[in-house]
Amino acid sequence: MDIPDTELADLILRAARRLRRANAVELVGLPVNPHQARALRVIARLEPVRMADLAERLHVAPRSATDVVEFLVGGGWIERSPDPGDRRARLLSLTDAGRALLDEVLDARTRAAEEMLSSLPDAARGALASALTQLTGKDG
Repeated sequence: MDIPDTELADLILRAARRLRRANAVELVGLPVNPHQARALRVIARLEPVRMADLAERLHVAPRSATDVVEFLVGGGWIERSPDPGDRRARLLSLTDAGRALLDEVLDARTRAAEEMLSSLPDAARGALASALTQLTGKDG
């Protein structure tokens, strides 16, 4: 199939928007929005994590990360602890309640992904994964 790069880029963006919408729909009923859910996932993957590192991973300004962290701390899903390497810094970690919420978030993401991708045959899924990994790099 010969498709101009601009059209291919548009298809990628449309697919990403569709997946984000499906994910947001699956999160309905949970106490977090997609941005907060993503922060929860990043904290879980890196914990304990400094606020600055969280902001960098989320690609947001530190102030925006602070707002998300305040919400998650207020909900009892994450906690702050002193950073033994820097008395001024705090480390973020999930609480037991945060791990339970993370499980629900991951279930919601799985449902959204399955809804969108289940119609693709295995060969197409493999080719898509390979192409997207090449475009985004292994870290994405």
